[in-house]
Amino acid sequence: MENFPKIGYVGVGRGLPEKVLTNDHLERMVDTSDEWIQQRTGIKTRRIMSEGETLLSITTDAARNAIENAGIDPQQISYIRIGVNSHMRFPSLATMVQRELKIKDAQSADISAGCAGYIFAVEDALNHLAVEYARYGKKTYALVIGADALSRIVDWTERATCVLFGDGAGAAVLGPVESGEILATHTRTQGEYTNLLYLDEFVYSPMKDSTNMTIETAFKTNYPFLHMEGRKVFPVAVRSMMADIKNVIAKYNHRADEPVELSDIEFVFPHQANLRIVAAVQSGMKLKPEQVYRDGVINFGNTSAATIPIGYVDHWGKRPGAIEIDVSFGAGFASGAILRRNRD
Repeated sequence: MENFPKIGYVGVGRGLPEKVLTNDHLERMVDTSDEWIQQRTGIKTRRIMSEGETLLSITTDAARNAIENAGIDPQQISYIRIGVNSHMRFPSLATMVQRELKIKDAQSADISAGCAGYIFAVEDALNHLAVEYARYGKKTYALVIGADALSRIVDWTERATCVLFGDGAGAAVLGPVESGEILATHTRTQGEYTNLLYLDEFVYSPMKDSTNMTIETAFKTNYPFLHMEGRKVFPVAVRSMMADIKNVIAKYNHRADEPVELSDIEFVFPHQANLRIVAAVQSGMKLKPEQVYRDGVINFGNTSAATIPIGYVDHWGKRPGAIEIDVSFGAGFASGAILRRNRD
């Protein structure tokens, strides 16, 4: 459509708990060590919510920071989508964030797509903004967030999983831009793998004092926690993210005047599941180490749907005009990618 607006990121932000849970802390909780954790995951520290912090509070912090970074009035936001898996209640987390921000009459909802929830939320918001303009001529903004508190649903006596996860939220404001537009999105699910990564009942695992936590003080229950068959998940995660990188480029090129090649991609934000998965995607796509984001998993662990937008904050304003890709994978198996150009 002639004069159709470019839509891209106009602001980013994140919200993180204050409590830092180190590998040394975990040594006092389960049979593990800093060396064991780093060799298998690359994780050094993660943030864990403590008393007085909630998923709502850190998500609202991320949203406020993104809106401030965007320099817009919150009332200009008409659409709120949050990729989240650990908010198992109603109303939606998105609606509660809307309340905290005092935004009137926005349309708010959560999206559950595992760790790929943020990618799904961006695609949904992008389509909404495009339709609002195409049908009604309205140029509005959307608030998109990835947020999770997996410390509340992880089994803190199971070393294979409890060392992986952290809590956090990352947010982005989408809207009309002069440069720095989202070029294409691609999402999908592979339902045949639902039994490899799941939480089939509600469970809440309070972590009031994670620093001094031991197995004896850890939350114990007969309800199931997050269940993951890591060795089976790993190869599918790597194959899926590599395929989604290729698919989102192909999708854009289907109607592009100037096609994009893999060699044109300057930087990739892969889901920060663990360092081995990140390295496998990098190697498989023949990318250089400096082209791939990995600081998130080292410093914050796997924050599920939040890993990619958390990383935006440290890279905002870098690589002007560069073409970049975000790619993620999670329970479902849900996966997807975003092809975008940085603003000039």
